[in-house]
Amino acid sequence: MAQKVGAYGFGGQNVAVAYYAFNDPDSMIAAHDQTGIVAPLVTFGSLPMRGSDLLDVIASIDENGPRLVANYRKTFPELTIQIEAFDPGVGISETAAPGWIFALVALVLGMSESDVSQALTTSHEAVEIDTFIDDDEGRYYLDTRRIVRSVMSYHIAGVDKGVLARSVFIALGSFVSDALRRLLKEWKAKAILCIGDLFTYNQILRNQTKGSLGWSPVPIFFPSLEDPNHALESSEELLQVRLRADKTGVETL
Repeated sequence: MAQKVGAYGFGGQNVAVAYYAFNDPDSMIAAHDQTGIVAPLVTFGSLPMRGSDLLDVIASIDENGPRLVANYRKTFPELTIQIEAFDPGVGISETAAPGWIFALVALVLGMSESDVSQALTTSHEAVEIDTFIDDDEGRYYLDTRRIVRSVMSYHIAGVDKGVLARSVFIALGSFVSDALRRLLKEWKAKAILCIGDLFTYNQILRNQTKGSLGWSPVPIFFPSLEDPNHALESSEELLQVRLRADKTGVETL
């Protein structure tokens, strides 16, 4: 992380960092100090790779979990069959990569690649998705299980799938602001640096993060991936999270 911050011209400075990378399980919100030490503030919780494990994990969150999963099974029996059969066969049981959140959201909604792409470009509505920070012996992480559970609950209630897909990105953008607000109350930074391919290519996430950070007393930068020394956006292209969920796996195209 220190190398990434240095590459964008912020080496030797106190910088609050939000790093969201689609395939990187080490994505985090962190404090980078002037000595180059990076202190993670909030990381991403892991999600299971297999669909049957996902349903078990959702059911185990709290006392309401089993009832939610039972209602989901009753409401979406065909989707449940697909989820239970889902196994990407990648040799790991779980991952904290942010991209996997979107893969599993697509899976529980039964959304195809074209469904997701269209929803992110045409929908303008959103609902509130649960973003809960959990504490594991002083290690704070975003409980991504609750994001998936929120989506399942809204889906049972009949909320439009496109609205739910969009809402996940909006929730993650608002979460950045909330986490950084807590950090900057106790620590003085020269700037806020939002880096990673999700910020570069996902317009919904980037715009929500920008809007939510309006309170910030320090400059906010969204550097380009293509030119790490250029602290301006180079692309307004929407990241199309092309996820295809079926009985054999999810393909990220």
